[in-house]
Amino acid sequence: MSKLVSVIVVTYNREKDIALCLTSVSKSNYDNYEVIVVDNASNDNTVEVLEKNYCNKIKLIKSDENLMAGGGRNLGVKHAKGEYFLFIDSDNIIDKEMINELVNGAESLNDAGMVGPIMYYFKKPDTIWWAGADINFWTSKTKYIGIDETDKGQYSEIRKVGHIPNVYMVKKSVWDSVGGIDIDFVMHYEESDLAEKIKKNGFGIYIIPTAKTWHNIPLPKKGLRGTIGLDNRCRIFYAARNRILFMMKYASRLNFLIFIFIYNNIYLLIYCFILLLYGRIDLIFSYIKGYLSGVIWALKRI
Repeated sequence: MSKLVSVIVVTYNREKDIALCLTSVSKSNYDNYEVIVVDNASNDNTVEVLEKNYCNKIKLIKSDENLMAGGGRNLGVKHAKGEYFLFIDSDNIIDKEMINELVNGAESLNDAGMVGPIMYYFKKPDTIWWAGADINFWTSKTKYIGIDETDKGQYSEIRKVGHIPNVYMVKKSVWDSVGGIDIDFVMHYEESDLAEKIKKNGFGIYIIPTAKTWHNIPLPKKGLRGTIGLDNRCRIFYAARNRILFMMKYASRLNFLIFIFIYNNIYLLIYCFILLLYGRIDLIFSYIKGYLSGVIWALKRI
């Protein structure tokens, strides 16, 4: 009998996205899975949609507060019974073969701790959003492998990567051994932190190219505006803060000192310039608050 997979979807104010996501999961050809949806205190009609259309198909966990991505996933795991945990952001539409391919990949790789699919743009289905990611421990810059490339089979081999954003599967035994997601990383870098803990415990992070998902987000914009999210104070705060937390936790002392005194300040200037260029003074303050929060956090631990 195939192993039970707990599909864990965390959502917040995504009543349309969650319907597309769950419909795609329901079409999966894998025959042994449960679906757990964690609603992070949505204030739109997300809960009503879920209760009306999916009440007998999912376990709905309603949080009284927004636990964000990291906290929501940890909460979902508490209700999961599977041998594998498959985390799917609610704005994804998965291929019917994806769960099966991820399980097969994880089972065939002796050291696999986390596996994930290649992700494409939903609105441009043959264009890769990423095929894994790596972080530079000198600069903190994230490299998204294959980003915006047309898929011509160039990533057809199973490969080790640094981490897997957005959609990924973790063995329950591995999750338990690393203690789940660090609640310091409630949003941004929570997946990177989990991957680093998994690697430090001797497991590998793999992209399974026969597994596919499509991310229902706007197509990339050209120019400076496309380099940064310009519409969310919370996201930009945690992007600035958690970059520092992550680097202090995993970079060597020399790398961290170079980062904190040089590259981190370069990012501050670049991001503030871009935000000023587009008149988002409110987000400049959010970024600076995140920057200062991260620096203070780091200074207390040096």
